[in-house]
Amino acid sequence: MIYGNNILREIEAEYAERRRAANEKADHYKNILLGDPYFSAELKAYKTAKFEATKAEYLKDKSALDNALKEKTLHGKNIKKIQYVYGISSEMLKPDYRCKECGDTGKTEDGKRCRCFYKTAFEITLASLGIEKKDTAKFEDSKYPDKNNLGKIYEKLKAYCDKFGRGSKNIVFSGNVGTGKSRATECIVSELIGKGFNVVFLSAMELNAVLLKYHTAPIEEKGLYLEILTDCDLLAIDDLGTEPPLKNVTLEYLLLIISERELKDMPFIITTNLSPEQLLEKYGDRIFSRINDKKKGVHIKIDGDDLRLIK
Repeated sequence: MIYGNNILREIEAEYAERRRAANEKADHYKNILLGDPYFSAELKAYKTAKFEATKAEYLKDKSALDNALKEKTLHGKNIKKIQYVYGISSEMLKPDYRCKECGDTGKTEDGKRCRCFYKTAFEITLASLGIEKKDTAKFEDSKYPDKNNLGKIYEKLKAYCDKFGRGSKNIVFSGNVGTGKSRATECIVSELIGKGFNVVFLSAMELNAVLLKYHTAPIEEKGLYLEILTDCDLLAIDDLGTEPPLKNVTLEYLLLIISERELKDMPFIITTNLSPEQLLEKYGDRIFSRINDKKKGVHIKIDGDDLRLIK
């Protein structure tokens, strides 16, 4: 997989900064302990005993091995006591990398891109386009569970999140402005991110900006923009229909993304104020049929009050 030099440099710089920060924090605690002469002496004695135990085991000298193991245990306990006095646990002496799977390198042990790589690339892409990261609502923060049947809808959405994975149903939320479609989507996004899934949540306007970036990007960068949208665990598009149609961009690439996700059995969520007839008119048969495929998705219409007008 090839990425453009600029994007790749930014991703590598981000991972390097994460590793630096984690290592610096661990080193800070190590230096505190090493500044204590008693700790340094105990650590040296512990390492000596460990070496002697290894040597005795190799030479099959049981007596020497027993003595070395006793010394090792004794100095190990003393080290723990000193750490306790300083309030520094053994875990604090290890770098606390943000991604435990790849150790903030972007690659797993088998050399493949880590799941966190695409999330990081997506965040950098949004930043380059001036799109701010969203704070999404949570199910427990719902203010109007008694309005617009949202209480029952949320219960079904929670069950959807509990069973979420590859092959989960697509969801299309429709209805009038302010009925709770976007908030319901935000709750799903928050829940799945909390479970460790890689979720891309964009407004239709923001998606348009990413698609335009893809359209105009150098050939070596195009793969990254496409994979961000096709390989994430969930793609959520808010307010579809509000974006201005860009010639040779909006319809063509939206179809490409939806089709790729369909092939990979990767779900998407769409919210829209448009009726089915309006969706068909605006996006054409091929996009409409994929969005409304009843075998692979569900359509949830939320009718009722505009929640934004409730004081």
